[in-house]
Amino acid sequence: MTGTVKASSRVSEVARQLRESIFEGKLAPGAPLRELTLARELQVSQATVREALQRLEHAGLVTRRRNLGTSVTRLSPKDVRERLGLRALLEVMAARAAAERMTAADFEELERRLNVLGDSVESDRYYEAAQADLEFHRYIWQCSGNETLCGLLELVTVPLFAFISIMRSHGLHKLHAVVASHTPLIEALRSKDAARISEAFQRGATASYEPFLQDESPRASAELFGFLSTTRLDG
Repeated sequence: MTGTVKASSRVSEVARQLRESIFEGKLAPGAPLRELTLARELQVSQATVREALQRLEHAGLVTRRRNLGTSVTRLSPKDVRERLGLRALLEVMAARAAAERMTAADFEELERRLNVLGDSVESDRYYEAAQADLEFHRYIWQCSGNETLCGLLELVTVPLFAFISIMRSHGLHKLHAVVASHTPLIEALRSKDAARISEAFQRGATASYEPFLQDESPRASAELFGFLSTTRLDG
């Protein structure tokens, strides 16, 4: 049993290290992830790396292709647009359900998570900020009481958080506006007004990504380091 726990712990740590490298842009989108090379660099077994990569694949952060190996997930503008549409739809559903269930203690926890996000932003810690941002939204999803919905949001949204974290780490998106953008979400939840919740969460789900889906300089900059393909939005 002890050996199993240690092995699982090693896998978790390798997955965490790789996840952090992806969110910070150290492992570029599309970069190959070779098990043997990673095993040597991280001083673990190849089996440990393989299992860690499987976990990241389930989170949508890496992509495995038969006969081509594993690489960091690389989203096209079309991929981002499709995920954003799904995220907005699903998160509105989760938020409206959560609003009916949230207690004073839940709102205190949500405010606490927002404070953690604020601390990360103040320190310009991109990975920590992305994780704190994700944890803020996860809590709302969980408050919906719909586990299936939570699972779908994880699959759709985690790669998007990696996307925006990479943008921020390359100076293409400012961190300072992140905390302020979450306050309307809390206010909308407190109101329990379905229309207000829908408007706030639809806006919150897409606002940070809009410049990168247009033919403007931020998108061009993103293409330079290979995150976005040069495919047109209708491609």
